[in-house]
Formats: sequence, structure tokens, C-alpha cells
Amino acid sequence: MSAVLRPAGAAPAVREAPAFEAVAELLAELGADVVFSLLGSGNFLLVQRMVSRHGVAHRWARHEAGVVAMADGWARATGRVGVCTLHQGPGLTNAVTALTEAAKAHTPLLVVVGDSSTTGTNLDNQRIDQEAFVRATGAGVERVLRGASALVQTRRAWVRAATERRPVVLVLPIDVQRETCRTGGGVVLPEPSTTVPHEGALRRAADLLAAAQRPLVLAGRGAFGPGAEDAVLALGDRLGALFATTALGKGLFAGSPWCVGISGGFASPRARELIAQADLVVSVGATLNGWTTQKDQVIGAGVPLITVNDDPAALAGHRTPDLALIGDAGATAAALSALLGPGGDVATGWRTRLDASHVSDPGWDLVYEGSATTIDPREVLVELDALLPSPRTVVTDSGRYVGWVAMHVGVDQPRSFVFTQAFMSLGLGLASGLGAAVGRPGAFPMVVTGDGGLFMNLGELDSLAAQGDPVLVVVMDDGAYGAEVHLFGPRGEPTDLVEFGTRDFAGIARALGGRAAVVRSRADMAGEFADWLRAPAGLFLLDCKVDGRVEETWSAHVFGDH
Repeated sequence: MSAVLRPAGAAPAVREAPAFEAVAELLAELGADVVFSLLGSGNFLLVQRMVSRHGVAHRWARHEAGVVAMADGWARATGRVGVCTLHQGPGLTNAVTALTEAAKAHTPLLVVVGDSSTTGTNLDNQRIDQEAFVRATGAGVERVLRGASALVQTRRAWVRAATERRPVVLVLPIDVQRETCRTGGGVVLPEPSTTVPHEGALRRAADLLAAAQRPLVLAGRGAFGPGAEDAVLALGDRLGALFATTALGKGLFAGSPWCVGISGGFASPRARELIAQADLVVSVGATLNGWTTQKDQVIGAGVPLITVNDDPAALAGHRTPDLALIGDAGATAAALSALLGPGGDVATGWRTRLDASHVSDPGWDLVYEGSATTIDPREVLVELDALLPSPRTVVTDSGRYVGWVAMHVGVDQPRSFVFTQAFMSLGLGLASGLGAAVGRPGAFPMVVTGDGGLFMNLGELDSLAAQGDPVLVVVMDDGAYGAEVHLFGPRGEPTDLVEFGTRDFAGIARALGGRAAVVRSRADMAGEFADWLRAPAGLFLLDCKVDGRVEETWSAHVFGDH
């Protein structure tokens, strides 16, 4: 089955146009209703035509890494192919960190990049081997060879991004952009196929599930999608199972009282208590990496494991399953439910021995460590969780505070938690937050970053302020690269080289036209911030002077040997 993306009726007349105009028209037809860019000679005409002739919305960034991060955040929040464009040469090389993050996170992006003229000379300072550069990030690449083939290669790049679930860079040389190609006549895309494991494997899985007394259904981002979430939830209810998620899957089972939250290093005390009692784990759309299992400290190595994933490479990448089911998350979950037959949520008896309010209570016992001039970062997030409206979109930059965001700030649905940790690079949070805010306009957007991450992409604070989207930016300012302080300080190493002192981030936000407040105590979140929260408009920055003594516990098992 195919999707036809033109209205019914007579197809428009085929005509000739410059390749950049034809590609602009095609991208709009494919569904690109917003494009993120930083413009130069290699992409100016393409974006100008997308915006002026095809009604595509436009968001700009101050740095090319911000361009790709915006599209990445948008795609994660919407589940659709994100579209962005870059200038050739340094425009592409500037974006490499964000491109690698998107590739590692399996985000479907189409990144259109200019290139040096095919008829140019070696005097072109911006000429590099762009294809080799892109492949090193893990992204795919397609090159438009001639104007006549521009639409075929653009369509192929789009389909690859969607089906391979990674960025695909479309290289469009400047002179080729001006060559003519034939356009018009409609666009047809293949319908994504749905795979289901063979019946023998499903029956073996059903037998294991029927015998389990305390099953746990643990789902990740591979379980996102139309129908998949409901099917996985129905399977868990049929088994009387408890639910848990990976960090990237946060929000998947937000409406179920039987969800214990995130598994692994970010697990709550209640999650650790209950996950440890599981006698079978069904992993759906997750790779069970060391963060999710905390190197087998949360999910023991001896617990039987069934994995469901439509990517064979993901089935045994970190933990070898007892039974691997290669198939679509939703279709496989539905097939297992059908084999198990009716039974309700008391099939195993686990839920009958538990109180739902006990399961859903995370069991935190927090003792805050602020001072007269600083606030505990956990207190900031707990208070914001209580204050912020729902639905909400929560985006994190990288930094040592990310676990506290995952632990203490709730979200109401999948795709509402944008966790930019695949490459663990500082400096992508603000741009990802703007993209996510554009992608979910009805949800309240919050971006959490640290002082180090904010300074790495300070230009995107201007992008946020100038473009007017209502976004809350929360800065955890401990005046240092706190992760290094806590890693090397206890070893007796001096840490003065990574301690810089705090800065006036509130003043910077105000200078850019936003509103801001300095937070040293919970009371500082009243006043101007409370007024803005009642009717959010434009940028508001909370400059939180956090106590650097507060230690995170989740990274010790990963970084302890560094």
C-alpha cells in the first residue's frame, strides 16, 4: 500500500524548473511543514522557495550544530522526519556533533547540504569530501548528481531517513541546484511494512509468559508509534505485569498505576525494590544497555529475558536474551496477547498482592543540601514538577543534573521527554528545546541545561529569545564542570582547572530581550516567574545557583574506572 501526497483529481502538468525550486516543492509535499536552517550560498535559494512559495515555517539558529539539534528535537517530539539545511564545508563540519547525536539516537532527519560547484577549481576553500565526513558520524548520505535526478534522489533520501531511522544528508552542489529538472505529477511513498515473528517463536514466548508469576514489561523508544503503545500496555495488563521504561521511553505508561518508572541508574527506590522481584522481563523496543540495567545491578543477569525489536542488530547488543523476537513492537505485542487469550490483569497474581498506590509512589526520601546562597538542584526540579502545567515537553542538555530531571520531573506521554544523551555532548539542549517546542505547540516546554552546556551554545539563547516561542530555560549553575569535580576530587586531584565561578545568566537573558529570575531558594520561584507562568510568552530563564556538593549516584558504575 502506498501513500499519495497530492489531492485527488487531475495531476498537475509536468513542467521544468531549477532543481532548487523542484526540491523545495517536493519537500513541502513530503510533509516538511517546518525547516530549520542557517543560511548561506549553498542553501539560501532552497529555503527561500520553501518559505515563500510553499508556506513552510522557518526557524533559524546561530550555529549549525543548533540547526541539526533543532530538527532532532522536533523529530523526537513529533515522531516525523525532521528537515534542516546547512551551508557546505564549514556549515557541515560545524554541525558534526549534533549530527552524531541524532545518528546515535536513531532520529529520522533529512539534512540538505550545499556543496562546492562540480565545475569549480581546487581554489574553492570550502571543498571537502563531504560524503566521507558524513559517514563517519553514522548518518547516511545521498548526492544529487545532476539536476534531472534531483527529485528521485531527494525522495530516496527521505525514505531512507524514515525507514533507517537515522539522519540522511542530501548533498546538493551549487551548480546542480540551478540545473533544470522535471517536476509535478504527484508523489507516492511506500507504506512502512509491519513485521511479526514466526508463530513458533511467538508460541515459545507465550509459554514463558504464561508460566511467569512476576513479569515485568520494560519498554523503550522502539515501542513508540501509532497503536504500539496501546498494544504493549494491553499485553502487560493481560499478564498482570508491572511496567518500566528506559530513560528514552519515559512517559510510555504514564497513565498506568502499575508503572514503576525508569529502570536503571535513574530508577526510584520503589522501582529498584519491585524490578528486583521480577521473575521474567519482556523488553520491547529497548537495547538493555548498561544505563538501563545498571550493569545488571537493577535487572539481574539470571532473570529470564524475552526481547522484542524490529532491528535484529539491537536484539543482543548489550544483553543476550533467552528468546529474541524480531518484529514490530505493536504487532508482536498484539500477537502475544491473542495467543494468551482472555485473562484480565489477575493472570499471574502479582498485581493482586500489590497496592497500585504503593507501586506508583516512587518512594523518594530527599534531604536537601542547599545553603544561604545556593539551592539543591533536586529541590528546583521537584518544585518545578509541582508548578508546571501539563501537557509539558521536557528537554535536557547533557550534564550531571540530567538524572535528576529524569527522576523528579514527570511527563504525561511518550515523546514528551527529549533526552539528548546518545553522544553525551554538552551544548545541544537549547536548540533541541526550541525544536521540540515547535513540534509540540500545545505542550509547555522546559529546557534544563548547566552553566557549561549553556556557554557552549549561548548563541541559541538568542535564537530562543528572538523568535518568540514561549520556552522556559532552567540553568543549573554550579560554577564548574561539576561532573569532573565529583569524579576527580575524591581521588585527591585538584579541581581548580574545571571551576570557573558563577555567571549572571539572568542578566544575559534580559539583555537578549527575555525575562529571568535568579533562584537561590524555593521562594525565588515566586514573583516574576509565577506571573510569567500564568501566561507564558517568549523566553523565561531561571538562573539557579545550585549547590555543587550534591552528588549524583547514577554515573559511578559507568565512569568509576575512567
